[in-house]
Amino acid sequence: MSSSKRIDGWKAIGAYFGRDRTTAIRWADNRGLPVRRMPGGKRATVYALREELDAWASSQSRLPADDDAAAEAASPVHAPAPRRLRPVVIAMLLMALSSGAVAFCTLKPQQNEQAIAKPRLPADPAAARLFLQARDDWAKREPDSLTRAMAAFVEVTRREPGFAPAHAGLAEAYLLAREFGALPDGAAFAKAKAAAEKAMALDPNAGEAYRALGFISYWRDHDAPTASKAFLRAKALSPDNAQTHFWYGNILSDNGSHAGALRELNAARLIEPGSTAIQTDLAWALWSAGREDEAMQMLQDLLASHPNFAVIHDCLSAIHLARGDYAGYARAFSAFARLRNDAALIRQAADVQAALSNVPTAQAVMMAQARANLAGNAGQDHVWAAFLASVAQDRNLLLSILDTADQRGELWGSSGLVSRIADRWREDSLISEHLARRRAKPIE
Repeated sequence: MSSSKRIDGWKAIGAYFGRDRTTAIRWADNRGLPVRRMPGGKRATVYALREELDAWASSQSRLPADDDAAAEAASPVHAPAPRRLRPVVIAMLLMALSSGAVAFCTLKPQQNEQAIAKPRLPADPAAARLFLQARDDWAKREPDSLTRAMAAFVEVTRREPGFAPAHAGLAEAYLLAREFGALPDGAAFAKAKAAAEKAMALDPNAGEAYRALGFISYWRDHDAPTASKAFLRAKALSPDNAQTHFWYGNILSDNGSHAGALRELNAARLIEPGSTAIQTDLAWALWSAGREDEAMQMLQDLLASHPNFAVIHDCLSAIHLARGDYAGYARAFSAFARLRNDAALIRQAADVQAALSNVPTAQAVMMAQARANLAGNAGQDHVWAAFLASVAQDRNLLLSILDTADQRGELWGSSGLVSRIADRWREDSLISEHLARRRAKPIE
C-alpha cells in the first residue's frame, strides 16, 4: 500500500477535512467515517485511506459542523444525498502564462506550515475601511460591485503599497470580474497574475496569491499539475479558508476528480454556510458527477431564493440542453445574459429564441455562435461545439469537431459535458476513442 494514500492518526484524518481530532472520532462513531484500526484496537492507532475518505465525503450532502455534535451523540443522522453543482466556469482561456516571474518551485512547504494567519488590515484607518468595503463588494459577485471592488483595492495598494492582502484581493477581484462580466478574459487574467505575483513578492506565505495563481494556471493555461500544487500550497498556508476549498473544488470537478471536488466544496460550505456561490458550484459538481436529480433540486431551490444570481441560470442552461430541451436552454441562457448585462450574450440569446420554432434552425444558430467564439479566441477548446453536435445527434459533425481537437492536441476539462457526450455515444467505438484521447490526466 502506498504511504501517500494513507493518513495516520485521528489528528491527521480530521485535518484532511479541515476539522479537529475530536470531530474525526465523532464522525467515525456516528457517520461511518471509514477509519481502520491497527492490531491491538487502541483508539489512537488508526489510519485511513484517502480514496475511502473521498468516497465517504462525496456521499454526504454536507460535512456536519461542530454544532451538530450533540445531535449526533443522541442518534446517528442519515443526511439526504448532496444536491449541487457548478460553475459553468466559462473560462475563455487565452494566452499562455509567461514563464518566470514567480517560479512555482516556491510551492515547497516552508516553516510554520500549520500556522493559520490572523486577519490583517492596513495600518491607515481610511485604507482599512476601503479594504473591508472592497472585500464586501467582491463577495457580492455582481458586475457593479466587482467594479467598485477593483477600484477600492487599487486605491488601498496606492495608499499602502506594501500591504500584500490588498494586492491578493485585487487579483481575485480581477478573476471574478471576468466570470461575472465586468472585465474581458484576456485583461482580467493578465492583471490578476501581476497582482498575485506582487502579493507573493511582498509575502511569500500569502495563501490567496497561490490560490489566484492556481486559478490562472488551470483556467487560462490548462496546466493542471501546476494549478494543483498552487492550491495545495494555499491550503497548507490557510487550511480554513473557504475560498481556497471552493476554487480547488471547482478545478477538481472540471477535471473529473469528483470525489475530491465534493470533499473540497463541502469543506467550503462548512466554513462559509449560506454562500450562494459555493452551493451553486456544489450543485454543478454533483451534476458533473452524474447525480443529476440532486443537482437539479438544489439549483431549483437556489433559483427560488436567489433568482438574480447569474451562475444558477448558466448552470441550468447547460443542464436543459443536455436533456435536449432547447426552449429551457434559451430561457435560462437569456436570464444569464440579462443578469450579466452583456450585450453580446444578450444578442446571442435573442437569436436562439427567435429560431426556436424550428429546432434544426436553432441548432444551426447555436453552432454558428460556437464557431464564431472559437474563431475569436485562439486558446479556447472545442468541447462546447462537440457538446452541441452531440445533443443534436449529428455524428458526422461531432467527428469533424473531434478530428480538429485531435489535430490541436486539446485536453478537455468540462467533465460534465464530456461525460454526457460519452454516455450518448457509448456504443460508438470511434467517438469513444476520440473522447478518451481528449481527457486530461486526473488531478486526484
